Amino acid sequence: MKNILVAEDDEKMRNGLVEILKGEGYHVDSAENGQKGLEMLKEKDFDVVLSDLIMPIMGGMEFLRNIKQIKPGTSVIFITGFGTIENAVEAIKVGASDYITKPFKIDEVQSKIKKVLAEKEFEKIPDILDSNVIKAISNPIRKDVVKLLAASGKLKFTEIKKMLKIDDPTKLSFHLRILKSSFLIEQDSEKIYMLSTDGKKLLENLKKIDGEGKGSRINSPA
Repeated sequence: MKNILVAEDDEKMRNGLVEILKGEGYHVDSAENGQKGLEMLKEKDFDVVLSDLIMPIMGGMEFLRNIKQIKPGTSVIFITGFGTIENAVEAIKVGASDYITKPFKIDEVQSKIKKVLAEKEFEKIPDILDSNVIKAISNPIRKDVVKLLAASGKLKFTEIKKMLKIDDPTKLSFHLRILKSSFLIEQDSEKIYMLSTDGKKLLENLKKIDGEGKGSRINSPA
């Protein structure tokens, strides 16, 4: 279970975010300002900190700098008003992972956290990061091939061509070669295609990154 810390001085918003994230299966703690949050970080490891940018006692930027000193591996997502977006962009330069503007949709918070957690998973697979994998899946056809093989297990070339409705076999052959050269797919002795171990790991992260939906907005003062 992933640990998340919510640092927000608005009690209603703080409690709302805690409830939502706990409902998503995360272990969630909360703090009313950056100083309190920092004390909690010294005692416990958190995967993600979701923090307001403007808080009393210790503001978001100071909080971020302290986090990066004592727990550099912790990802930080800021919540900010439209009037402080420039500050949020500056925070990303300092080391924040992302930001969300008020008012925001509930699913936007969920999506940002899933994306950040997925990126952390990528960091645990250096052999994938050091390869051309990101380039390999940048094409929608190659991305669809990975998802299709994940759903079907093993498929012949003709089956992939038919299921993806690709008329040109040369085009599909080209994309399959790229996926093979990136070690995302492989073939057995009968030339049947399947996902490799790296391909399966990549797919799990793609699911987290692509996960989006619709939801209501949470409103709060900037």
